[in-house]
Amino acid sequence: MRGLLRLLREHGDAVESDLSRYHNIDYRDRWRFDPNGRRKLTLRMIAARVRHLPPDSATAIASGGAGWTTGDYLLAHVFQAMSGEPHPALPKTPRVADPVRARRLREARARARERQRAIDAGEIT
Repeated sequence: MRGLLRLLREHGDAVESDLSRYHNIDYRDRWRFDPNGRRKLTLRMIAARVRHLPPDSATAIASGGAGWTTGDYLLAHVFQAMSGEPHPALPKTPRVADPVRARRLREARARARERQRAIDAGEIT
């Protein structure tokens, strides 16, 4: 759920656009209630629809996607097979730096080195 909230905070316009384009949903319904007092659009409903957006959607592109469909990649690979050169527009997969993930990875590697040192020293059998 935190990932969805971050996506809505950082790319809310793209999500709103895609909900309207692909699902005919008014994003403002997130703050509206039906006659029974229930929300017209819940976060779970948004998550279910955003999770299955196509690769060329505004949300996918705004959050770092290439905007290419599987067919686009296949055609680029056919081009490469026929010409022997990679397709000039073939997107590179970006490496997005996440500081929290990087810190956790450094800490995990440090723990692994310490554990290996203890095993080598005979402290752990």
